Amino acid sequence: MSTADELPGYAADPDGVILRAVLCAEPALGTDVVARVVAQVAPDRTRRRRLARGLQEDPGLLTSGRPQGPRIVGDLIAALRRAGAVRVVPAGCGSCGRQRPLPYIKGTVRICGTCGHRRFSRREVCSVCGVARSVARRDRQGRSQCAQCARRDDPDQYPAAVLAHLARLDTGLDEATLEEVLRQAAPKPFAVRRLANELEAIPSLLTGDGARGSAHLVTLLELLNKLGARNAVVPPCPWCGRAVRLTTTHGGLRSCSWCPQRLRVERCSACGEERRVYGRSHDGQRLCRSCHSRDPSNHAPCSRCGRTGEVRQTGDHAGVCFACERLPVALCSVCGRMTPCYRADTDAPRCLECSHRHEECSGCGRRRRVVTRTAEGEPLCGSCHVIIKTCARCGHETRVNTRRTSGDAVCDPCYRNDPARRQPCPGCGTIAIPARHGLCETCAAPDRLRELLGDDHGIVAPVLEPVFRALAGGKPSSVLEWLNRPGRAALLSQIRNTGMPVTHGMLDQLTPADRTRQLRMILVATHVLPERDEQLAALERWVSQFLKNTTDPVERRLLHAFVTWHYLRRLRRKHHPGRPLSPHTAANVRYCLAQSAQFLQWLREHGAPLAACSQHDIDTWLAEGTVMRFKARGFVRWAARHNHIRRPVTFPPMPSGRPYRTLPDDADRWRLVHRFLHDDSIAAVDRVAGLLVLLYGQPLTKIAALTTDQVLTTDEGIRLALGPHPVTVPPPLDQLLIHLAEDRDGALALGRSTDHSWLLPGTHPGRPRSPRQLRTRLASYGLPSRRGRNSALMDLAAQMPPAVLSEVLGVSIGAATGWAAAAGGPRAQYAAELSQRSKS
Repeated sequence: MSTADELPGYAADPDGVILRAVLCAEPALGTDVVARVVAQVAPDRTRRRRLARGLQEDPGLLTSGRPQGPRIVGDLIAALRRAGAVRVVPAGCGSCGRQRPLPYIKGTVRICGTCGHRRFSRREVCSVCGVARSVARRDRQGRSQCAQCARRDDPDQYPAAVLAHLARLDTGLDEATLEEVLRQAAPKPFAVRRLANELEAIPSLLTGDGARGSAHLVTLLELLNKLGARNAVVPPCPWCGRAVRLTTTHGGLRSCSWCPQRLRVERCSACGEERRVYGRSHDGQRLCRSCHSRDPSNHAPCSRCGRTGEVRQTGDHAGVCFACERLPVALCSVCGRMTPCYRADTDAPRCLECSHRHEECSGCGRRRRVVTRTAEGEPLCGSCHVIIKTCARCGHETRVNTRRTSGDAVCDPCYRNDPARRQPCPGCGTIAIPARHGLCETCAAPDRLRELLGDDHGIVAPVLEPVFRALAGGKPSSVLEWLNRPGRAALLSQIRNTGMPVTHGMLDQLTPADRTRQLRMILVATHVLPERDEQLAALERWVSQFLKNTTDPVERRLLHAFVTWHYLRRLRRKHHPGRPLSPHTAANVRYCLAQSAQFLQWLREHGAPLAACSQHDIDTWLAEGTVMRFKARGFVRWAARHNHIRRPVTFPPMPSGRPYRTLPDDADRWRLVHRFLHDDSIAAVDRVAGLLVLLYGQPLTKIAALTTDQVLTTDEGIRLALGPHPVTVPPPLDQLLIHLAEDRDGALALGRSTDHSWLLPGTHPGRPRSPRQLRTRLASYGLPSRRGRNSALMDLAAQMPPAVLSEVLGVSIGAATGWAAAAGGPRAQYAAELSQRSKS
């Protein structure tokens, strides 16, 4: 092992090497700015050492623009430019020359991901079409297939092959159950294909050799075992023999998470002993834990005591030794006090007192952290309270705990159902299971809220009384569960410490913003706060931050005028609390603004100001990038309309994708319709959503936004207003709609209310179900929503005129005409051509 004097500069003082190299290239930035940027790019010593080595060997990497050196140099250049650097030059791809992230190496230069994929892609002769193309996948015999032939493959053959193997296994389960198990174990087509190929090659995977299969195969066996299937053997870990979950791979076999770490033993390069690898030296040699602590390249001066040794990095990029390390001050998520806490940078910091309640364990006699207590109140540590033995109540050999109910060891289910746990509540006298400090759930929930929102005497301030009533009005068990989630107690304590009334503006100032989202929804649903368009508010905050990060003042002024008058003004006028902005519209505005900024930057880098932008510049910019660059069309047209572009230019619309992908067979559609109509085991929400997709061709965004006002009761029956003319729905869909219109509580823990008009309320207070959630739930029943909707619209467009289709289903007349042309146009043209041929 090298001594400290023998270490190279990048290993002995990496911070100094980086600082000198950056200040030499950018002397105007300042030491503090450079140190902050380096702390963001290379937060640990290993990455700083790699960065320092690259800059020490070639200091010109920062200003030359050459695509060489380690990748972290490119990350440093990008961060410096965001911080205001002007002399550093981003490297271009060594193959195509574009300034992009360069993750690959070609010879001595770095190349971008596109060129790297093109270089490393394997080209073989496709076994189906015979053309030499890139290999997309291989069949069961290992023969290559290109992407085009892989898409033409029949996707139904692989589930049938897996089900055939399961049928030969004689599991004792019916076919529908096996299909559901396969869908849960392998939800993606590639996973089903892999399962089929594995079972075709090694049929014994289901009867004991499962460790040789994939993770999907192990999941399949576990699901079968839960359902009591016969002859399906869940494999134990092949390395330790334990019957545990096989979550990783070692030596080509599935294994538990512990064995790869235990078996990864190599020879330490310093001491020569066979030990676990803990780290590496500055030149990449393997080191054990002891040698890693003694390695001078891992030593640095302590920022507090000045002694050189092994240090730990803190948040301000200063290293402190273990003797001087102090915990950062944060708001404890348990007791709500500002005090030194563990995990201060997470959502659930915990102070020393709440983390370490040490007493002498009554089982082993050692002074350790108390996990639980015996029936007599004696403390037990984590090792003594958890053992594997026979439960004194049910007789099962399982994990048992010594509980307070008796001196016997009982398992968790028996402990939860033990009548001896029920005790009189000191608050109300009810005989119930203690939830907190001996109180029942009804008394413990408001007591915990007063502790977090009130003063030292539990008195809640008048400005916080509405918040207390809104939270305390929920189900007590749900309130306690919500308060026990990470960050909830700290959030309420933070609100209490502000001493201000709870408003939207006050909640916007709290950090992190994700903590306040659900609390805001609860307060809006209980009318403590007025309703607000959260998507629009989030978009406005994002736009403000995006413009703040734009360095060029001219570009910032142009983008601000564009997004304010072209988008935000129209969105504020069009959308209101009763009709909120959709996530798709907000995302589209973000994409358009980002691509507009990139277009202005591209013009600046090519020496062409916006006023002199020509048609050639637009065509070149579109040809060099991806299809997302067409998102800048709105900005270019706005700039031309307001004379920011003085030449006549035309910006083409985004090319349309592949439309009208339908279900493979119309019989599949009617099979799904029959299932959603008659299968009572499916939730009513899923049945209604599936039938509206398959029968009326409705998109999930429109289904999620349905209101009770659209369900009409008339003399002719139940009618649903999808367009200007409501349609009469058949049974049992009509009864399902009535059921949903009457039961609108939703799956909420807090903020539950019927004071809304959503037909499908979601899991957030006052919000409908998410279209993404509906898509996932329908996919679990084998219904791809987009293809099911396309199949329904194709069928309906072939049976009715476009005007009727538009009036009944609520689609635009242009879309209805397009569907009619797709459904009937080609067939009518073919019939006309055939008639002309017969006449001639």
